[in-house]
Formats: sequence, structure tokens, C-alpha cells
Amino acid sequence: MTTKRTISTLKQYVHSYYWDIRRYTRWSGVSNHSNAGVIEAKILKEFHRIEKGISLPQPREWFGRETIERILDLCRLYVSLEEPDQTVVCDALETITSYSKSFESEPPDWWVAIERDLNILASQLGTSTPGRGGRTPVDLAVEDWATSIPRFIRSRRSIRDYAEQSVPQDLLHEAVSDARFSPSVCNRQAIRVRYFARGASADQLLRLQNGNRGFGHTASHIALVTGDLSAFLTPGERNQVYVDGGLFSMTLINSLWSRGVGTCCLNWSVTANKDNQLRRAIGLPQNEVVIMMIAVGYPSSSAFAANSPRHGLERVLRIGSDND
Repeated sequence: MTTKRTISTLKQYVHSYYWDIRRYTRWSGVSNHSNAGVIEAKILKEFHRIEKGISLPQPREWFGRETIERILDLCRLYVSLEEPDQTVVCDALETITSYSKSFESEPPDWWVAIERDLNILASQLGTSTPGRGGRTPVDLAVEDWATSIPRFIRSRRSIRDYAEQSVPQDLLHEAVSDARFSPSVCNRQAIRVRYFARGASADQLLRLQNGNRGFGHTASHIALVTGDLSAFLTPGERNQVYVDGGLFSMTLINSLWSRGVGTCCLNWSVTANKDNQLRRAIGLPQNEVVIMMIAVGYPSSSAFAANSPRHGLERVLRIGSDND
């Protein structure tokens, strides 16, 4: 590559990353705290923490007081804005209600104030729409998913309560073999998977990931999904590895679920220091970037899963149209 071409390419990189930083800073919740979309995202994040907590094998009695108080504060702020999506608030309140029914012991003193605020907020909404938050038993029924693809897609849930039985190596390999058929840019097939069986090596990875406490160590295996940057060739492809990695990971977990194996995607949203700790721990080459970890295992016979209610279709679907 000539010096002139090298300088030109470097300028494209600098400009592209600068544009990403500028856009992310302007529109994300890093600095834009009052935006309705940011507040809504915070509500979804916080009440899902409660959903996850009550889906654990042995949730701590009446955990998460500060989180629940924060949810109610956010909900009050959100409903004061113009045209809030009331289903988000209903789902949050239903999650708190489900939480209150998850324990056998008497509620603590602080719960009295929470319950009062919960009822006030519910009455302010003035809607009979039932919330969808909380938890639900995991459906372990085996059926021919090929005849009901939509039901299969909607049946998948993140599992946080695993049986002691280990997943056979052959099955794990078959799932990766299926995932090879995921779309990838120009069929470059840059995604790699490493399995770590339950034990010291898996625990070492889990200690570096923030979001598996209380269940990660019980998984049969931890899958580490990475992408080889050498497969991407231009400044415009700087984010493509994450697109390809996400597609591959979704196929992988669907393949596992079709075989009765549960999963929980564990995000790798970390700083460079934490990323380098993982690299040193397993000797990960610098040309590979981490997409995510995935907890893998058979669901326990008594497993619950977070309901994780979805937005309505009208929130997601946008119909393209000509400008004439």
C-alpha cells in the first residue's frame, strides 16, 4: 500500500470513528438523560433486573429495594412526559406485583410504602390493560418445531436455572455446525466459538462478565463467541463483525433450543482493561473481538423464565414509502 493510500485510509478511519462518537454521545443515554426514549430504556433495564432475580433458582428474599424504588421514580417521571407508552409502565408495575408474590416470608416494613406508591401509580394510569412483566414457568414440552416455526421463535426464553446434567459434546458441536449457515457479509464466515465446560475455566470467564451472578456457575457450558477482524476489509466494515456475530449467535441459541438446551446471552459491554483481562486469561488473539458469552445448559425441571414483555408491533414496524 502506498503512503498516499495509507494516509487516505487512516483519515477514513479517524473520520468514521469520530462520527460514531459524536452520534453516540448526542443520542445515547450517556449524556442525554431527559429524553423519553432514554427514560423508557432505563425502566426496561431496571424492571428486567427484577424479572431476572425472581427467575433464579433461589432468589434472595425481598431483594432489590433500591431497584424497585428507582423503577417507581422512573415510571412517575415517564408518565409525566408527553404521550408515554403506558404498556411499558404497566409491564414494570406487573413485574413488581409478581415480585411481591414470589416469597413465602412476610414482606419487610419498606414494602408498605412501595405497595402504596404502586397502587397510586396504577390508578393514575387509568387503564385496564394487564401488564406482561414478571416470570413464567419454562415450557419443556418436546414437539416438532419444524411445523410451527412462529411458536418456536416465541417460545425461546433466557434460562437462568440449569439442571446438573451436562450437555453432550456432540450436541454442542451440532449446534455450531448449524450456526455456520448464518448469513455473513460476502460469505466471509468470520465468527468463531469456544466452549468452556462448567468448572474453573468457565468460572474465570464469568468473573469478568457482569450479569451472571446467581446462575452462571450452574450452566453446563459457557460459549464464547468471537469474530475475526481479518475478514473485514474497509473502514465502512468497522462494525460488521458485530452484525455477523449477532446473526451467528441467534442461530446458535435457536439450534440449541430446538434440542431442548436452554441459553442465556451474556453481553460483553466492557472497557478495554476488562477485555484485555479476558484475552490474557484464555490467550485470545488480538485479531478476534468478543461478541458475547452464552450460558448453555438443560433447564431445571422447575425453571422459571423472565417474561421480558415485547413492544407492540406498532412500536417496531415502520413501512417504507416513496417520497413522491
